[in-house]
Amino acid sequence: MLASISGSDGQTIVREQIREFRIKENDQYTLWNYDTPTPYHKNLYGSHPFYLEHRLDTGKSHGVFLRNSNGMDINTTQSSITYQIIGGIIDFYFFMGPDPEMVVSQYLDLIGRPAVPPYWSLGFHQCRWGYKDLQNLEDVVANYSKANIPLETIWNDIDYMDKFKDFTFDPENFPVEKMQNFVKNLHSNNQHYVVIVDPGIAIDKNYTPYTEGLQKDVFIKNHKGEVFTGKVWPGFTTYPDFLNTDTISWWGEQMKKFLRMVAIDGIWLDMNEASNFCDGECKTEKDEVKLSLDLEPDGGMLQFDPNNPPYAINNQNGKYPLNKKTLDMDAYHHVDNTNILVYNTHNLYGLTECISTRKALLQINPDQRPFILSRSTFPASGVYAAHWTGDNHATWDDIYVSVPDMLNFQLFGIPFVGSDICGFNGDTTEELCGRWMALGAFYPFSRNHNINTGVPQEAYRWESVASISREMLMIRYRLLPYLYTQFVLANKGSELPSHQMATVVKPLFFKFPKDEYSLSVDWQFFFGPAVMVSQVFQSNTNMLKVYFPPGKWYDWFTQEIIISTDKGLNKTLSTPKDKIQLHVLGGNILTTQAPGMTTTECRKGDFSLLIALDNSYKADGLLYLDDGFTINTKSFVYIQYTAKPDGVGNTVIHAVVTKKSGKCLDLQVPNLNTVTVLGLKNKPLNVEVNGVALKTDSYSFTKKILKISKLTISMEAEWNMKIVEAK
Repeated sequence: MLASISGSDGQTIVREQIREFRIKENDQYTLWNYDTPTPYHKNLYGSHPFYLEHRLDTGKSHGVFLRNSNGMDINTTQSSITYQIIGGIIDFYFFMGPDPEMVVSQYLDLIGRPAVPPYWSLGFHQCRWGYKDLQNLEDVVANYSKANIPLETIWNDIDYMDKFKDFTFDPENFPVEKMQNFVKNLHSNNQHYVVIVDPGIAIDKNYTPYTEGLQKDVFIKNHKGEVFTGKVWPGFTTYPDFLNTDTISWWGEQMKKFLRMVAIDGIWLDMNEASNFCDGECKTEKDEVKLSLDLEPDGGMLQFDPNNPPYAINNQNGKYPLNKKTLDMDAYHHVDNTNILVYNTHNLYGLTECISTRKALLQINPDQRPFILSRSTFPASGVYAAHWTGDNHATWDDIYVSVPDMLNFQLFGIPFVGSDICGFNGDTTEELCGRWMALGAFYPFSRNHNINTGVPQEAYRWESVASISREMLMIRYRLLPYLYTQFVLANKGSELPSHQMATVVKPLFFKFPKDEYSLSVDWQFFFGPAVMVSQVFQSNTNMLKVYFPPGKWYDWFTQEIIISTDKGLNKTLSTPKDKIQLHVLGGNILTTQAPGMTTTECRKGDFSLLIALDNSYKADGLLYLDDGFTINTKSFVYIQYTAKPDGVGNTVIHAVVTKKSGKCLDLQVPNLNTVTVLGLKNKPLNVEVNGVALKTDSYSFTKKILKISKLTISMEAEWNMKIVEAK
């Protein structure tokens, strides 16, 4: 099936592949979920047949989504995009924007808004495939504490399992009773524990999840109607049929028994493309040779070999058979008395596992937001899970492509995303890891993770890396209220009185849709609407060219105006190995909180406001507060801030507060302690809060920075601040 539409000179996105942010002319993008260490320009773990086109002449955007789960090649020219699809239906949706953020927001209204993550999951995470025993885990946690580096969550890869079987703990290296005490101690310190779960269920007559699954008939079948046999880490395995309602019930029971053993805080779903160490069904000498004409599950005849259809999509740039490293395409699901071929559902496998896992966790804790991380994704995955970008490499190329990768998933409706910091495969270096820890502090999902064959790369391994990690993670933790608000806005859409938000981090052109150079930048990004992040992506350099779109820009660290321009321009800045470039765009109000070693500690600190005025001496901002863990909470505080001139030479700051209380406990909201105003037009003479004069702490005339501290303003009531300025 072919579909063709006209394109233009703007921004287009289609895929999960490691590529530049912009779609290229005369190129091909293959959508077919595949397990491979992040190759460049090849199909990868997820499929997202959505693109956004942006036109510079008008500054307007539109988006196009093809709702189709079959494999496809998408070919681009200067004037067209052509879809070559191997099945399913042609079902297009068009989103008219008109601006980029609105296009994505409209897309999310169709596929589903991303879940609000539990607040704790916004902290820093540490994992390694190679934590071989409990003592290893305990040492890592202790070393982070000793180095005074924040650590929210410790993770286990497949090392913790008994012979790599799901829902088990290795009785020798991770005994259940000791793991219970370990997690109890983590929780007493407000830290968390997450483990990996793979979909492949070991074929073992003494393994309860397998025997119960056989009894309940929950596994995918091969073309002969027998349980499909693949091979993953535990050896020969079978695969749950997550389209079957009985499977969802069985999966929930396995999760319930598993979490009764150890109070795990989150589930990490890996290998769910679905990955298979065999190409299709694992063969033995007794297996009969399959014919190219097989019976369809419903009794009809397939007129082709489903693993090698007449049109061969460019699987891994080698036109591999569709069952390469996955299931046979004539295997099938059983749904409501109907058999459905994997040929049509392959790209949905990760999504259906996410749905089943979220349902399972909500059955265990109905009022608590689940934390799920998934490798394989499809449209709507963000409703159920976060995503990491898979098995990257410890290279300078990979730290660079982590930025466009992260930006793409904002468009795909999965804003809670990040790459393995310092790289998964290969040996990192002190310099690379330091640069990556600084950058990764501003990924929405921030986790250091690597393979057991690589050098250990926890942040405390090098003093230089430990130092920059402490500083950057403290900035992240200071910004948690601001970051959390972006996730809520992406989830709520038009439910809250604000412009519809859909992304948590943003490409520059989302903020500057008519700026041509912004459209080409995929190495810088906005962390929320206000903080621009720029990092060095080359070894042995201390200089960085930073692009500043039109506006007034402040240095995060010094709070000085670094540039104010009507036209975008590049500026080369000194950026030594212990630094990253952070700049605040004028016109924004950021809410921050005193940082701590855990997110729980952070939430107890007083609030501060950073008000960065634009060239019109205006700014605005939003803040959303709730308990951070209750799903669908009705108890929250929502604040809209504005700062603007009053017409007679003064600056007025106003906070409008919406407070709702429901079933959950009312929030214990700390007070606002400090207000810092950047870019005042004139010297302040005095400050009034709700009509009462206050003493200002300090004002720098040259830097135009006003700081007012020792305030006790309630965050739950409306207030006004007037800054009386010299005429």
